[in-house]
Amino acid sequence: MENVEFIISQFSFLFQFPPFSIAGSLMIERIGRVRIFVTEYLVSGALFGSVVSSSMRREGLLMLTAVAEDILRLPGYSVVTSLEPGLSLPPEIEVVRCRGAAEEASAFRGILDEVDAVLVIAPETDGVLASRCRIVNEAGVASWNCSVAAIELCGDKLQLARYLKSRNIPTIPTTAVDLTRPPPIESLPVVLKPRDGAGSCLTFLVRNQNEWEHAVRLFQSESASENCVMQPFVTGQALSVAVNISFDGASIECLPIAEQHLSDDGRFQYLGGAIPACIRVAAGDRIRQMVFAICHSIPGLAGYVGIDVLLTSAGEPVIVEINPRLTTSYVGYRQLCSGLLPQQWIGSKDKVSKDIWNSDSIEF
Repeated sequence: MENVEFIISQFSFLFQFPPFSIAGSLMIERIGRVRIFVTEYLVSGALFGSVVSSSMRREGLLMLTAVAEDILRLPGYSVVTSLEPGLSLPPEIEVVRCRGAAEEASAFRGILDEVDAVLVIAPETDGVLASRCRIVNEAGVASWNCSVAAIELCGDKLQLARYLKSRNIPTIPTTAVDLTRPPPIESLPVVLKPRDGAGSCLTFLVRNQNEWEHAVRLFQSESASENCVMQPFVTGQALSVAVNISFDGASIECLPIAEQHLSDDGRFQYLGGAIPACIRVAAGDRIRQMVFAICHSIPGLAGYVGIDVLLTSAGEPVIVEINPRLTTSYVGYRQLCSGLLPQQWIGSKDKVSKDIWNSDSIEF
């Protein structure tokens, strides 16, 4: 794996960690166990009693279980989380049961007083991820997430597209759209999606007037008409690549490129993936160059970051979106990794070998 060193001072002002967490290895050497709060919003209990798709709940629980198990394997670490009733985790994980938003919000703030660091897993939608990370920062607890500024930029598809374009990083053209004014027939097909959406929620391929009207009705039913962007539909191979970035900004590791399995019903729902993706060497090199350009261009990216890429039918990669958080692909990557992915985030004294990736392939 390629390891890139760059000036730490470029990022140091973006992290508001207590002194012990600036050098992650100190966390391991502290007396007693280092207690990490890993919270996954969809299964935390905040949405208990609300309508959440079974697939999203399943993905949330898988991510929470995977990263919590890996953190527990770090010497001297323990994990606490909140969880809605009816779900289970390995017994080594301390669980606080929450039934609804009020209980979960109280537990969230209460747990902050008892832990050394926090990893928030949440969607960018409605600013949930950013607001939770802001609470962590205000509490003075070490954050294992990207900076709030980086989260807000990446979570805004319109601003992100403009930002990437200004830095000559190829991305899909993105514009705000007035749903009361259908696009000209000659501009179809297009993709409609929420400006701050996650998980393909309210994402539609529109090829004709009927599909436009159907998408508009669903946006209106979710009171999301004012929060919509439009992109031209670009054919190609859906890929993703995760990046492991140490919290001190000293190293960036581009993980093996993955292929995404998306539904073919015009909704682009995520169905899993395969690692590594079957692509040409030259395309892989170009994607990795783009990933490093992004990491250098957006201050505050840290920990695990997922980047969605489309390899067009012309063989040119373009950025689709950036997920400034843990994504479902973590579940697949950890199965191909002989080391522990969180080691690089915290600067563990037990350094991760560059040869941690085995030669197998996996679907998840």
